[in-house]
Amino acid sequence: YCFSKGDYMSVYRFIENFDWCNVLAMSDVDRVSETLTSVVKDAIDSCVPKRTNKISIYPNWFSKELKVYLRKKEHFHRLFKNTGSTLWYTKFSIYRALAKKLFKRDKRLHRDSVENSLSRQPKMFWQFVKHHTRDISQGICLRDNVVNTPAYHSSPDEVSNIFADYFSKCYSSCHQSFQPGDDKISCHDFLHSVRVDHVEIAEAIRKLKPKFSSGVDGIPSFIIKGCGDLFIPILKHIFNLSLSSGVFPSLWKKSVIVPILKSGDASVVTNYRPVSLLCGFSKVFEIVVHTRMLFYFRQKLTPLQHGFLSGRSVQTNLCTFLDFCAPCVSNRGQVDTIYFDMTKAFDKVSHELLLHKLFLYGLSPKLCEWFQSYLSLRPNSVRVVDSYSYSFFSTSGVPQGSILGPLLFLIFINDIVSCVQSSQLLLFADDIKLFKMIHSPVDCDILQRDVSCISQWCEQNLLLLNPAKTKVLSLCRRHVLFNFTYHLDIMSIERVLCVKDLGVFIDSALSFRNHVSFVVGSSMRVLGTISRLTKNFRKPYCLLQLYKSLVRSRLEFASVIWNSISKTQAMTIEHVQKRLIRIVYDRYFERRCYYNYEYILRSFSLTPLSDRRTIHDFVFLHKVVNGVIDSPPLLSKVNFHVNFRNTRHL
Repeated sequence: YCFSKGDYMSVYRFIENFDWCNVLAMSDVDRVSETLTSVVKDAIDSCVPKRTNKISIYPNWFSKELKVYLRKKEHFHRLFKNTGSTLWYTKFSIYRALAKKLFKRDKRLHRDSVENSLSRQPKMFWQFVKHHTRDISQGICLRDNVVNTPAYHSSPDEVSNIFADYFSKCYSSCHQSFQPGDDKISCHDFLHSVRVDHVEIAEAIRKLKPKFSSGVDGIPSFIIKGCGDLFIPILKHIFNLSLSSGVFPSLWKKSVIVPILKSGDASVVTNYRPVSLLCGFSKVFEIVVHTRMLFYFRQKLTPLQHGFLSGRSVQTNLCTFLDFCAPCVSNRGQVDTIYFDMTKAFDKVSHELLLHKLFLYGLSPKLCEWFQSYLSLRPNSVRVVDSYSYSFFSTSGVPQGSILGPLLFLIFINDIVSCVQSSQLLLFADDIKLFKMIHSPVDCDILQRDVSCISQWCEQNLLLLNPAKTKVLSLCRRHVLFNFTYHLDIMSIERVLCVKDLGVFIDSALSFRNHVSFVVGSSMRVLGTISRLTKNFRKPYCLLQLYKSLVRSRLEFASVIWNSISKTQAMTIEHVQKRLIRIVYDRYFERRCYYNYEYILRSFSLTPLSDRRTIHDFVFLHKVVNGVIDSPPLLSKVNFHVNFRNTRHL
């Protein structure tokens, strides 16, 4: 559909004039959801024109006049090649010159249009940036899995089915069963059956992002938001009917999977992760249930978990970790840290075990039945370009790309903290680190026992640890360490000198040299790219905006963690911004006169990066003190000194 040309007042009237009385009288949740989807689809079909699939060989900024001259140029060139006549060559030369002139004109106009679009149409500007800075190929070329076979698959049909084969094998077998042991989950309150009201649905619709993309139903979220007041009574009926019957609408379970490259070789299928595109109405339903579930589980989730929770983040996780380690390392002590790697943790969650835990946490049997319906029999198909793979079902795991999926995973992994007896543990979703101060080999043995306990917990909960990617890092500034060999099952854990922990490189001496070197190198590469991209722009505004969005954000990621760096390292980071100022100075000031670094910074409302990091530190502290950041361990470290002495003479 060409949604930019739709008649949305007619869509609204179409839905408003439909007789919903029969729909509100239905008692079959699948039938009601299918009717709602069908009505909205009919409204879109009648009021939104369909996009033609005609693909132009020319860029969209070519003028009609330029396209005509290019076709004539090619026509006369073919005639000259066939006949060798100088007449055709003369005409070819004339149109070639005209085409070159028009090409330069159109390119200049396009450049000016893109430059001006940043303030008027930001989406157009960022599409231009994405087009010129990323791989824009329309398809994916995958290498054959057979060893020593150079064959590649590029057909969208073949590629989509290869992805479907790979993603379907990531799930655990539905025949796996667990043996409930001595459950350490205890709960003294209960979450009974839920009834949804108008206010909750209106708030959930408000939280939807108004996008053109859609799931299997073909209904984009911006239409749901625009007609939200019409949908609220119908959605209330569907949601309450679904919750009371314990059945999630089958139509809303269907999802389209889009493969997203994580890192590495783009031709290797294992380097991709699946992201599901869900139906818009399903997202509204999940937002409502997620709000209720989070309110119930907020006090039940361990404070050691920092992922997917408001008020907690990468920074709170790493701050808590370094608050424990830094004093010990500064006093010539040693902290051994085990970084566990889980294999496809979100896809391996056992539905049976998750439902068992939800019941132990106090969810009513009817709610557990609803979650069983939500998780089971979810058909998926992989989309590559315009081709779809065969359909396959998720036999385990939580839906990736869903609203409820992350929270369900946090609930599933929540009781892992109970198996650790003597060491410290921190979680960020499925990223687990276990650490302990080491004063003697006895402490190493204690840490090893906790490693074995985590391994045993994963085995009992049907999750897989990857020994090859699990690492141990000893934080210590002494030359002589306790080099204990830790084991995961029967394999020894590799000892490393530096680990990338949630995007920040942690080295054994906590010097952050590796992190500074990495962010400076990557930032310089991006700065070079955006410098070339904006080379012909008339004003520095676009270059500065790209720098702030793509470069400075890299330089300042989690700066609260590593702002204890040396002055030399701080100058190395500042050199990136100085390089930007040099580009601006050479390109727009043309070296007409000398301006110092601070003057040019002020003229573009920029601040030295060291000052910005200091401000970020104070902002972080302010958020901790005022409860914006939900981290009691960090708040307990803030010492408030109140002067009780009255210095005023009465």
